Amino acid sequence: MDKLYENVYDSLDRRDYAAARAHIEKLAILDPQEAAYLMVSLYIEQGDVQAASAAWEKLHDLLPTDFYTQFLHARILFMDGRYVSAYRELLKIQLPVDKQQGYGEKISNLLGQCCRILGKNKEAAEAYRKAAATAMETDLQALEYSNYLFNLHYGGGHSADFLRQAARGFSDVLGKRNFFAHPSGRRGKGPWRIGYLSPDVRRHVMLCFCYDLLTAYDHEKFAVYVYMLGPEDEYSQKVKSQVTGWRNLRGLPSQEMAKMIYADEIDILVDLAGHTKGNGLPVMAYKPAPIQVSGIGYFASTGLPVVDYFLGDVYLDDEQTQREFVEKLVILPYSHFCYRPLRSAEVRAPAFRRKGYVTFGSFNNFAKVTDQVLAIWCKILMAVPDSHLLLKAAVFDGGEAEEYTRKRLAHAGLPMERVECRGLSEDYLLEYGDMDIALDSFPYPGGGTSCDALYMGRPLITLAGRSHGERFGFSLLMNLGLGELVAHTETEYIERAVMLAGDSELLQMLQTNLRMMMQRSPLMDRKLYLQSMENFYRNIMEERQ
Repeated sequence: MDKLYENVYDSLDRRDYAAARAHIEKLAILDPQEAAYLMVSLYIEQGDVQAASAAWEKLHDLLPTDFYTQFLHARILFMDGRYVSAYRELLKIQLPVDKQQGYGEKISNLLGQCCRILGKNKEAAEAYRKAAATAMETDLQALEYSNYLFNLHYGGGHSADFLRQAARGFSDVLGKRNFFAHPSGRRGKGPWRIGYLSPDVRRHVMLCFCYDLLTAYDHEKFAVYVYMLGPEDEYSQKVKSQVTGWRNLRGLPSQEMAKMIYADEIDILVDLAGHTKGNGLPVMAYKPAPIQVSGIGYFASTGLPVVDYFLGDVYLDDEQTQREFVEKLVILPYSHFCYRPLRSAEVRAPAFRRKGYVTFGSFNNFAKVTDQVLAIWCKILMAVPDSHLLLKAAVFDGGEAEEYTRKRLAHAGLPMERVECRGLSEDYLLEYGDMDIALDSFPYPGGGTSCDALYMGRPLITLAGRSHGERFGFSLLMNLGLGELVAHTETEYIERAVMLAGDSELLQMLQTNLRMMMQRSPLMDRKLYLQSMENFYRNIMEERQ
């Protein structure tokens, strides 16, 4: 029977689902319960909701009260987009004490995903923390702890000391690593070698923030190596054609990735993902380069002492925000990134001129939209007669999540007859033309969506928070010379939105000129940004020599 199990798992690893099913059917004669588990898992792996549901009914007949039967049911519900039902099913599971390790990680991870989608931010963070605590392998612990750190920021309200100590926990999860040796002086010759580590050098919002950094460098003084950790597309190919070296390390063990980077004799290795999905922080933990930097793709400390610097700017950071970081903050003189839209579209005429009323809007990930944000948006709508609110997010793609979220909106007091909800779409830039004023979320502000709104001629109202990650919108508007649209209290946030909605001449002027203002600002000044970054690279290299 051991051979039969081996054949099943080998077939699943190779994604030979027909062979796996044949082996599971043979196993059913010897071990019907285990075969029933495996058959459900097989169909889940294939993404076949109907077949998985039918197989689960057979499993339920065999083991109706089993915790893993319940968990597989929750997985099917989640796969079917029934996030509310999956959440409720997971809460029912009573996991035996002797099954906490391993199974606890699976259950807590799925619960975290459900909570994040449904806007239950504190529950999501706690679920991921439990997932990390019950994971049995270091790599899985690291992944879950990254999820925990990322989800902490949706709710906000954390002290600088808490954020730094929570981040340090990631280093504890990874444990002691054998660092690569870096004697004084350079190992390589010629131009300084800068390596960039990311899973997102492809059609992804992150590429909007780092395209110029990767491609517009001084080729006489720098050599750029990109270490890709994800799938590639036509945008990847475009970057690949403009850099010195390109290595796709996807799927390799982190130590092997680190060896390859070390072999390239990189002088400065820059992590562009932080604790986001598919990140390379376990690679950074081996310190494959003598100087290591993180930033742009994430908004808080990596927690790794082997990361020397974190990118910030004069608007994001001060002495207070330095306390949030294990790394030394690099405070750039303007923006910490350079925005470059991957696609463009014409700025549309003001929506309020076409419709006869002002439309506020948000295209942010709806996990960022807390109940407090909804309460403030409700006050804005009530203060501006006949105004509307346009929301666009994945939770409005239909099904239970949309129904649940619409109830959240109504419970917050929003006049639903004046609220329009749209699901995601691939080409969404033109839809910014259906709003007049973008409302930022807080304490976790928008990133790419805020830049897109401004680029498409829609002014942004933002609330500046205390932490590095809560001040993204503040940095955007200050770099644009639009500090008047920044609020520092919730009352000011409402006042600024109402004021702008009531000044049609100012609103039209901003909508007409914002793109030009943005193109002429530090946010899109490639030469200015590269000068700042390359000066930083020179300074830290010279300090080391």
